[in-house]
Amino acid sequence: MAVLDGITLPARWQITSRLLAGWSIDASHLLELWPHSRTSDGRIRWLYRLSHHNTTIFTATDTSSPVGVVLSTRALINSATTVLSFLTLCPGDTDADYFDAYTPEQLAWRDCYAEELSLYAMEDLCGYCGADHPSPSCGIR
Repeated sequence: MAVLDGITLPARWQITSRLLAGWSIDASHLLELWPHSRTSDGRIRWLYRLSHHNTTIFTATDTSSPVGVVLSTRALINSATTVLSFLTLCPGDTDADYFDAYTPEQLAWRDCYAEELSLYAMEDLCGYCGADHPSPSCGIR
């Protein structure tokens, strides 16, 4: 069981070469996450990087935890699910202008992979085994 800065990493996670918590979503996608800083109201601001075949698709620090969340394995899992749910939005899921800042590469990635990967971000259904738990913590392969 991997532990990074006192956080026990969930099943299917590893410590990446960047020394971040990495979730191998499928054979070609890796979501890396780590607490980047705190906001003025004490929220955890998360650094994330989503890559496809080791090519960065998205990277940012624009996601924060709810107020009062303590850094923990559960906070990491919740952040992963939140980040992936936003990154896998497709046309029709939100306002069209949501995608205005996307690069051509991000739009192409979205059109090819977002819908399939959105299964791993669903709250009430694991994208791996279909059970009622979050995909980022599923130990079933």
